[in-house]
Order: sequence, then C-alpha cells, then structure tokens
Amino acid sequence: MSRASPVESASLPYLPHVDGLRALAVALVVVFHAWPSVLPGGFVGVDVFFVISGFIITRQIAADMEQGNFSYAGFLGRRARRLVPAAAVCCLLVTAVSVLVLMPDALSTYSESLIAVWTMTANIYFYLNSGYFDAPSAEAPLLHMWSLAVVDQFYLTWPLLLLLMVRKLVTRPRIVAAALALAVLSLVHSELSARSDANLAFYLPLSRAFELIAGCALALALPFIKAPTVSKRAVLDFAGLVLVTGSAAALHAGISFPGLAAVPAIVGSVLLIAAGLFGPTPVSRLLSLKPVVLTGKMSYSIYLYHWPALALAAYWLGRGPDAPEAAALVAVSLILAALSWLLVEQALTRRMGLYTLPPAALFKRTAAAGTAFAVLAAVGILGRGLPQRLDVRAYEVYRAASQGNPLRRSCDGHDLAFRHTPHCTFGAPLAERASYDIAVFGDSNADHFVPMIAELAGKAGLSGRQVTQSTCPPLIGVGYHRPTSQEETCARYQETIVEFLDQNPGLKIAILSWSWTDETPVANRVADLSAARDARTFGEFTAATVAIFRKRGIKVLIIGQVPHFQTFSLRCLAQAARKDTEEVDCTVPREEVDRDIGPYQAAIEDIDRADDGVSFLDMRALLCSDVLCSAFKDDVLLYRDRGHLNALGSAYLARYASLPELDAK
Repeated sequence: MSRASPVESASLPYLPHVDGLRALAVALVVVFHAWPSVLPGGFVGVDVFFVISGFIITRQIAADMEQGNFSYAGFLGRRARRLVPAAAVCCLLVTAVSVLVLMPDALSTYSESLIAVWTMTANIYFYLNSGYFDAPSAEAPLLHMWSLAVVDQFYLTWPLLLLLMVRKLVTRPRIVAAALALAVLSLVHSELSARSDANLAFYLPLSRAFELIAGCALALALPFIKAPTVSKRAVLDFAGLVLVTGSAAALHAGISFPGLAAVPAIVGSVLLIAAGLFGPTPVSRLLSLKPVVLTGKMSYSIYLYHWPALALAAYWLGRGPDAPEAAALVAVSLILAALSWLLVEQALTRRMGLYTLPPAALFKRTAAAGTAFAVLAAVGILGRGLPQRLDVRAYEVYRAASQGNPLRRSCDGHDLAFRHTPHCTFGAPLAERASYDIAVFGDSNADHFVPMIAELAGKAGLSGRQVTQSTCPPLIGVGYHRPTSQEETCARYQETIVEFLDQNPGLKIAILSWSWTDETPVANRVADLSAARDARTFGEFTAATVAIFRKRGIKVLIIGQVPHFQTFSLRCLAQAARKDTEEVDCTVPREEVDRDIGPYQAAIEDIDRADDGVSFLDMRALLCSDVLCSAFKDDVLLYRDRGHLNALGSAYLARYASLPELDAK
C-alpha cells in the first residue's frame, strides 16, 4: 500500500448538511451546559459528534484505501493538523485564566487534567476522579476534553482495525457485517456497564465505540444503499431529527447512559447523514443554510471554549451561572470561538505551513506542544497549586479547607476495618487484645467527624477506631436501589460493622453519622442481621440499627448532618475572612437546611427521646442562627467543601461536643 502525503488524500464531495448536523450537535451541548433545565438531555450532542466523526474518517479512509493511497501516518497527521492548533491556543488561554482564578487545590487538580488532555487520556482521568454529572465537575475547566480523548483513542485504533478487516475479510459486505458486530458488542458492554458503573460507561472508549462505529458502518455501506425516493428521504430525515432532538429533551442525568438509551440519538444521527447523501430534503436544506453550515464549521472551536467559560465562572461565583449570566458567557465563548476559527483553524494553520508539512514534522510539533503543557502542568502540581499567589488571609482559608481527616486514606473502607490498627487508632493507645472503647461508623459524613471524636476520646482517655465506608450509611440491612456494585459494597460494609462488634465485645460507645438523602431505603440481603426486614421508613431503619448496638450494651451517639451548601466558594470565603465578616453569598439560609434535613432529624430525635442510651448531637443548632447557617464558627473555617468539615474545623468543634457519659465501674 503506497504512502500518501497529507494533501494527496482522495477528493470527496463536500457535504454541507453534515456540517449543519455538527451545528445542531454543538447547539445541544451548549444549551445543556448553559441552561440544563431547558434541555436536560442535551449531552447527546456529543454522541451525534461521535457518529459524524466515525462517518467522516471512515469515508475518507475507505476512499484512500480504494485508490491505494492510504497512509496511517498521513491520516494521523491530518487529524493533528485539524485538532491540535486550536486546542493548544485554547488550553493556553484557559491555563492563564485558571492561574488568576483558581485556588491552589483547584489549580493543582486543573494541572493534572491538563496533562491528561495532552496525553489523550482525559476520559480516563475524569473517570477516575469525578463523574460528568457530579457537582464538582461543573468547575473543572477541561472536563469537556474527555470526548476528544475518546475520539483520539478511536483515531489511533480504528484505521488499523479497518486495515486488518480489509486484508482478512476482503469484501465490503463482510467488512460492514464485522463493523456492525463490533458495534453490537460495544453496545452490550455499554448497557451492562451503565447499570453497574455509570462513570465507566460514560467515559471509556469501549462503551462509546458503537456510536463511532455506527458512522463508520454507514460510510462503509454506502455503495450498497439504494437511493430512497424523495418522499422516503424526507420521512427518514424528519425521523432522524425527531430522534436526536427528542433524546435531548427526554433524557436526563438520572438515566443510565449511554447503552440502549443512546440508541435513538445514534440512529437519528445516521438517518440525518444518510438521507442527505442522496439529494436535498426539507431537513437537509435547513442544515445546509449558510449560517448553520458556518456554525458547523466553527463547532470545534465553540465546543472548546464554551465549557471553560461556564466552568471558570461557576468557580468564581461559587455557584452555577444563572440564565442571564450563562447567556453572557455563551456570547463571550462564541466570540472566542469565531476568533479561534478565523485566526487559528484557518489563518494560523496556513501561516505555519501545516497543510504541507509531512506527518513526522506535524508529530514533532504536537509533541513539542504537549511537552510545553506538561511543563506548565508540572509547575502547578509540584508547586501544589502555587499558594504563594494568595495573600495571608486567603492562604489561611485555603490551607484549612485543603485538609481533611488525615486517617481517611488508610482507614476508610470496609476492607480496611481490621488493618492499619496502630495508625487508625485515635485517643488512648489500644491495649493488646483489648476492645476499642469507641468506634465511628458511617459514610464520609462520619469520616469528617473523626478529628472531633479523636479530641474528645483523647481527653477521656478512651481508645477509638474509624470504621467508615464512603457513600455507605451505617444502617445494617438497608439498601437504596443504587448500582449493583455500590449496593454490594455497602452490604459488605454492613457485615463488617457486625463483625467489628463481635471482635470488640467491650465497645462502650458507637458514633453513627451519615448523609440523610431522599433515597428510598429498602431491606437488602443482610437485613436478617437486624430488624430492617420489617422496617419501612427512615426512622424505622435507623431504630433497627440502633437496637443492634443497644442490645450489646453499647451507648450510641448519632451526630446530625451538617448543613450542606449549594454554593461553596473558597474565593468568597477568603474575601469574607479578609473583611472579618461573612458575606451572605458564603452562607446558606436556615430555612433551606430545615427543609432538607428537618424530617430526618425529627425521626432521630424521636429515637433519642425513647432511649437514655442514645444521644444526639444537633449540628444544625451548632452551626446555624435563626436565619443563616455558616461555614465559620468563631472565625474558624469549618468546611472543606459543600458538605464536609475540614480537619481543623472538625477538631475545633470538640469544644462544643461531648461523648455519652459512661457508667461507673
């Protein structure tokens, strides 16, 4: 197979309606990010992009192969020339703004994501560190780069796989059949993954491959598709538009995705591309309008700039932008995108001679850009987010907020409950073969109270142990209709609690704390260990667990949920600290907290009143006035994020708390 230069690729007719479809795709994504309530499933715009990418590159590769001109290096070179310059300029601008806006912890995290972007692993990085729909992700300026990483990974593998299929299968019908079989396998994997690990299904390429291969299969099958009649094309085109826009309107973050839920948008995208290939239709004419096509040509730059603008603004404000603010930010990002398309995608690539450079030279320049960004990122990571940028008061706020429970890494998790004993023991040392006096049970809301309990245990001369599991309440026999893997983790944690009690018969005090949510509790497979099988309400499930401890003579202290902030901005808190007063933007209204946790707290208080061996620490009363709940107590910053205390704040609260009194021996 002969080699081809970047400009020797097979010439194919231009398809304006495909650029128009790009415009539709980017519009769906932008609306979803800027005004999510308007288009809750607008994230399917990314799936439309995947179909387009698969179609465009396979159409070109197939044509090159037929002419004997395909070059793997040439193909990758064209992709680099198309994608790298605009991404490099965007990342440079976003990095500059991030240095000015982000607090050190956020800048350090941003620097990690920057390296992931330039190693084409952004999807893997965000899978390991966050969920696309999680609140913290709304402030990650490079989160949107996960989709470009998926496409890059596909570009690296699909041409080689197609070459293999051409050599082994020879005929196009067999190749199309093989491509469809791969798409079905990917779809099955995606559906199963979406049920068990939603983040894995969302981010990783095997779960997304069927979307790209759908476009690939269309490109490969074109010679065998008979041109439909005008009326059939119109129907297919309209059906495709309904499937895509209907998915954007009907889907939402709570649906398992991609999997089968993505199929309507994928089929719709294929129909929109295919129907316009055989002649104009009403929809393809609409997609081929000059303003729509121009938007499609700019779609890559629009995608690059819209999300960083929204994410950095959300970080600066400490909340998501409201509708007018989002409109202004989208307008700014569109201006930046237009400049990027004109000055970078068009002018710069020509001035730098990128259209005539051989692949090796393009790869060197791409590697140089990646190395430069890696150096910038290393400065941010090794410099721990460059805290020297901050003034003294802002640094104090940052330092407090950046420190969580120091025992969490080694002690949080059901598999760690009987390991790292010396390290995970707090208060008085544990005597050999003795039972712990105190144990802390619960999820991350229990974990963040450990510094406070450690202070109290040390003063009382009691030995304590952390026995927590993030995301899992300490209620024994309780499930929440979560993904199977998470339900199993929580069930194992509940069994671990009982095993811990068996191994520590002298335990005197159990500290229980967890996040009170609106999830409906149900009895799970370990319900027989408690009275949870007959429970129906939050209070009954909690009482069933408390009874396990009380039957063993263990006193129970339930620590209430701390107020959760809808917005939590270290920038705002630092500004408030400088003024020695707290701005309203840094607080949460008491009425919101009462509404969110009041019913759950009432059930806990009933359990407290019914048993002298149960006590309750009301964090709402401790952290709230009659009007507002604060992140500060006596000018000490208590929180590290929207719903968790920092280590210094937790320890400070020990002066306002006490352990249950123990019976005299």
